[in-house]
Amino acid sequence: MALISFDLDGVLQHSPFRWSSPDGVFGEIKRELVPYASIADPEQAARAVLALVDREHQGRLHSGQLVAAHDWDGIIALVANQLGYPGRLAVAEIMTRHCENPRLCEAYAGARECLQTMADRGHTLVAITNGYRSYQEPVLRKLGLLGFFKALITPEAVGAAKPEPGIFRAAQAYGDGSPGIHIGDVLTHDIAGAKRAGWQAVYVVQKGAPGATELPPELAALPPRERPQHGLDWLKFRLDRDRKFHGWPPADLADCIPDAIVSHLSEIPEFL
Repeated sequence: MALISFDLDGVLQHSPFRWSSPDGVFGEIKRELVPYASIADPEQAARAVLALVDREHQGRLHSGQLVAAHDWDGIIALVANQLGYPGRLAVAEIMTRHCENPRLCEAYAGARECLQTMADRGHTLVAITNGYRSYQEPVLRKLGLLGFFKALITPEAVGAAKPEPGIFRAAQAYGDGSPGIHIGDVLTHDIAGAKRAGWQAVYVVQKGAPGATELPPELAALPPRERPQHGLDWLKFRLDRDRKFHGWPPADLADCIPDAIVSHLSEIPEFL
């Protein structure tokens, strides 16, 4: 039986952690901080707040602080202090509260069935995510998916973040010590990181996920393992898109060729 890891957001779940949405975690953070931005127009003030948050996030990424780059409590606290906000914005608490809204917190179609099938077959399931445990556990618990996983492998716990190989190698302790199979939706993080660690990698682009694009019919007609070799042009298109949102650390197309491509979670048990 195999060690199988899942990315979470964009693969198994929609979470309230939505960057540009007026709702959810960042929506609440913007509403709290906008009055301190010293900009009269609320929309411009909201953009300015997000720009400060993104600048700190990107600065940490580009300086090689990949673990700290996903410490949203630390980032938000720093920005709030810059703006003179007098209170405390606890991101994990905000996330937990918004998980109660089913419009903001939901599982993708087939998520439970996919996990249940693989668990029934005896595979060891873990999650490898760049979201800290305090942000991800409330979502998985609310969706009833937490119990499927032997472990949540998160940056603050293991000292590495995707695409660093270290976060994948830390997960190997939950199997027999050998590389596993990682399932993710970001070429530059999930696929490149897994391949660098010697893992197999399955690329998921499913309907309803942020930035999803339809798998071309000629690729959809092929088995998942045959799609990468016949879909290099489509993978290049997807890589160009991923770079806009997940461009650091950089990765070339050669780093991002998965072992299989699936467009729905129901294809994963069949692939395995």
